[in-house]
Amino acid sequence: MKSHGWILVTGASGFIGSHICPALLQDGWQVRALYRRPVPPRDLAALAAASDGGLELLNADLGDRTVVAQAVAGVDTILHVAALASDWGPYEDFFRSNFEATLGLVEEARKAGVGNFIYVSSAVVSGFGPHVDSTEEGPYYPLKYAYQTTKSQAEAYVLAQDSPGFRTLALRPCNVYGPGDRTSTYAMYEAILSGVFGWMGSGKAYTCPIYIDDLCAGILAAIHHVEVGGEAIILTDGQKVSWKDYVEVMFRAVGSRRRPLGLPVPLAYLGAWLMTLGARLLGLAKAPPLTLYRVEQGSQSYHFSNEKARRLLGFEPKVFYEEGLRRTALAFLAERGRKDSP
Repeated sequence: MKSHGWILVTGASGFIGSHICPALLQDGWQVRALYRRPVPPRDLAALAAASDGGLELLNADLGDRTVVAQAVAGVDTILHVAALASDWGPYEDFFRSNFEATLGLVEEARKAGVGNFIYVSSAVVSGFGPHVDSTEEGPYYPLKYAYQTTKSQAEAYVLAQDSPGFRTLALRPCNVYGPGDRTSTYAMYEAILSGVFGWMGSGKAYTCPIYIDDLCAGILAAIHHVEVGGEAIILTDGQKVSWKDYVEVMFRAVGSRRRPLGLPVPLAYLGAWLMTLGARLLGLAKAPPLTLYRVEQGSQSYHFSNEKARRLLGFEPKVFYEEGLRRTALAFLAERGRKDSP
């Protein structure tokens, strides 16, 4: 297979990065995978060892402009996945990781003559409100949280740089899930098996999932459609699935006989407010079990249209929530079993 050239992937050790790197290799790219951990994840290291030079590992901090300049040298395309993605922490940390790091990467990319810059943004830049079939045109609601604000700032900056010879694009995934999603879906499965889990209110509010394989397919389509530039594009499976249906499938997927909990929305807000206040007074670095961010996102519909991705990129999702949650549960249970083994 003829190589498409070199592509730099930031955040290669994260959930999305660990899936997109092998997808890019299979698609014919040579990949420079940037990660921040002291040592590369085992799967990424194994992939590099088996790639015959097609995957190059680079340990780097995006805040170090000298290292960033080295990372972008000789690269045709940059896929910027790295971000501080959380609903908890000081604003300054989010601004440094999400905006300043992106600005520096773009500046060094332009100096190095990189031709394509794909930014992985997020649907949260639309704000939390009653989203049903919302599009890139809106509606938009106030941005109240550091993650939303800094992702929106970075996205706006990236899109403003689109110009002849330097094509930029912003992709807005919705709720990404799949095998290896230890931050979100695995934590939900653990709560189902060992704690308490359910939905807020009636559970009729829509959620907005996208399976990791479909997200990778959307990213590859965005990279190849070089005629599409200066655009923000939402990536989601497009299905209207309520939290009630979604959670009930999760319970079945892990074989739980427990019943989901329906938490009244006013009680959820009160609990989140009290937990947030207590965590801040104690100066806790870790988020409490319930935050205002989570209540806002989960208690009202958060559903987006993928019509623009279909029209401009030919995007066609293939794995929907029932099958996707089943696959994710199998991976979660296998990993959980290994941890419990003597």
